[in-house]
Amino acid sequence: MFLRPTLLLLLMAGALHAQAPATKIAVSLYAFDYLPDHGTVHLRVGADAYEEAVLSKANIVGPVAASVGGTILTIHGKVDGADGEALYPVLSSATLPAAAKRVLVILLPDPANAASPYRSLVFEHDTENFPLGSYRVVNLSGHPVRGAIGRDLVQAAPGGIANLQPKGEAGAIAPVLFEFYQNERWNRLTETRAAIRDDRRWLMCIYQDPATRRMNIRTIPDRTLLAAAADDG
Repeated sequence: MFLRPTLLLLLMAGALHAQAPATKIAVSLYAFDYLPDHGTVHLRVGADAYEEAVLSKANIVGPVAASVGGTILTIHGKVDGADGEALYPVLSSATLPAAAKRVLVILLPDPANAASPYRSLVFEHDTENFPLGSYRVVNLSGHPVRGAIGRDLVQAAPGGIANLQPKGEAGAIAPVLFEFYQNERWNRLTETRAAIRDDRRWLMCIYQDPATRRMNIRTIPDRTLLAAAADDG
């Protein structure tokens, strides 16, 4: 049986990746959305070993101690080969931040791209770059956004990423306001109140719904670092 050209290229990419000197890096995953056939992905954890990760839109999963060659992180699927052996074609790849030891990957479906059905956004995932008590604002929309929690402000250009770390006494209630720029003016995205916390952090995705065209905000608590610390203890 002959492999389809797309599958053959994906397998070749995986083979090239395996040839590079491997290092370990802690990889956590968040699926902004996922494809029906790829709700589960795999990360390479050894020369011929992979670990499964079940994607979630409600939670960040991981970390997985992934084996990485060079500066490219690859996310894999799993298919059965002609002889029944498991094959792990590449579903997505991205360049790692320099010298990163822990990363968070946001997966975005790209179903029109058969060679890479997910796009990956990768950024460092440690307490220095993403400290407890902070929000990592990821602007997935085509509009500039700005926001405030209490007196602390954040801005993110389309496709941009920025941190917002509200200051204040833990447990204090602060006003929250986020806006997006459209039609030559700032428009309200959300206005609410939130408690100041110094024991957790959040991923905040701002996006435009493709069906309704409404701007939305999705906030996901990040428990992965706390879970890793508990495991280490």
